[in-house]
Amino acid sequence: MKALALLAFYGVAAALASGCTPATEQPAATEQPAAATNPDWEIGSSEYSELAVTSLRAWAGLDFDAWAATMSDDVEYHFPDGDADTRTRLIGKAAVLDWWTDWKATSGIESLSYFNNVDIPVVAKVANPSHGLSGPLVISYFSQEIVFTSGATVKLRLNFVMYFDDAKQITRFFTYYDRSGIIQAMGMNVLQD
Repeated sequence: MKALALLAFYGVAAALASGCTPATEQPAATEQPAAATNPDWEIGSSEYSELAVTSLRAWAGLDFDAWAATMSDDVEYHFPDGDADTRTRLIGKAAVLDWWTDWKATSGIESLSYFNNVDIPVVAKVANPSHGLSGPLVISYFSQEIVFTSGATVKLRLNFVMYFDDAKQITRFFTYYDRSGIIQAMGMNVLQD
């Protein structure tokens, strides 16, 4: 009996030493991982990520002329102060530029920064039920530090979703971030009447 146990032990040890595994642990040769697909979405071109980065760098650099060059004339900018129906929005390139130019002049902003960005290009094959848009978009997560002339500094992690038109211009900015630090640093909520 002892000899049989030793023989079995040496047989298993030899199999393990040679790299063999029991047949029950090996995957079948015909098994293939299932491809993940979604009929409503697909991965977009990295070109759109580059366009989004160019736009956000210009915005954070307070270079509104360069920022404007990335937008369509009918662009909409949606602030993060409500839901799909109640958030503040600016409609048209002139309105977007006027608001941001005024904010730059009156906010006491010294600088914005843009870093640690993650940009995900996607193509929406069906219209989003909350705003009716489809087509190429970029979901961008990034960090920002806002410095005011008062010495106040606000650090944020932001999420922008940017939709593009056929001319590869941004037609929508949907923004999501916590505005409370900005309100505190400025001593006012610029989106309230």
